[in-house]
Amino acid sequence: MKFNWGHGIFLVIVLAVAGFLSMVFITTRERIDMVTEDYYPKELRYDDQIEKIKNYNALSKKVEVTLGDALYIQFPDNIANAPDINGLVHLYRPSDKDLDIEKGIQLDSSYAMSIPLSDLMSGKYELIIEWQANGQPYLTKEVVYVN
Repeated sequence: MKFNWGHGIFLVIVLAVAGFLSMVFITTRERIDMVTEDYYPKELRYDDQIEKIKNYNALSKKVEVTLGDALYIQFPDNIANAPDINGLVHLYRPSDKDLDIEKGIQLDSSYAMSIPLSDLMSGKYELIIEWQANGQPYLTKEVVYVN
């Protein structure tokens, strides 16, 4: 039997269908995590985030983040002596929501807090610090790479 144009068309259609089916199989198995489950309500409050970021940018001293044997977060002393600093430190892992970490702010006597590296897997995290001091809300974001 000789290979003719009818066989070629049939072969192209079969290969295209096989390609489409394999792509459907691959894409349905891929896990895609949303940044947050309540994405839309948070987006409606985005103006609040912008205001918190403006408040943070107006500070003369900024939060310092260093990575050593732990992740150290040093709050500026000009607001750290406020009697009522409260807020959250959120380490958002873009690749896997199960590796996200959220902790309440607990400062030591030097206005710092640390997160042990044993709590973190190596890779990229987005550090989101949202806090309130003296009735003023603040928000800062920073990318952190853990080795």
